[in-house]
Amino acid sequence: MSNTVIDSWDGLLKNYLKASNLDEGSDTFVCVGVGIEGNNMELNLEREEEKFIFSLNVTNMVFLKNNGMTTPRTVIGKKITLRKVRVFNPTLKQEVDGLRIEKIS
Repeated sequence: MSNTVIDSWDGLLKNYLKASNLDEGSDTFVCVGVGIEGNNMELNLEREEEKFIFSLNVTNMVFLKNNGMTTPRTVIGKKITLRKVRVFNPTLKQEVDGLRIEKIS
């Protein structure tokens, strides 16, 4: 058994995209990859030199499907515009900042 995984932080620390990462109310990123595990989908996004992982909720996955993305793979290479929205967090029982896909091109 290899100890490589426990001997390095490489690949374990991910830069998840949060509403606070948007400079203004909305911002555009390029999708450079897609990851799927079970029912969960993540987009690998880039903005200039910055790289992020954007974990999609059902609302954002449905937006992609309803806007011409026939498979998750077809999102790769597309420009995705995200905007800040207020969403209800049932765990915290309060509204928090969230991200919604506004446009894909």
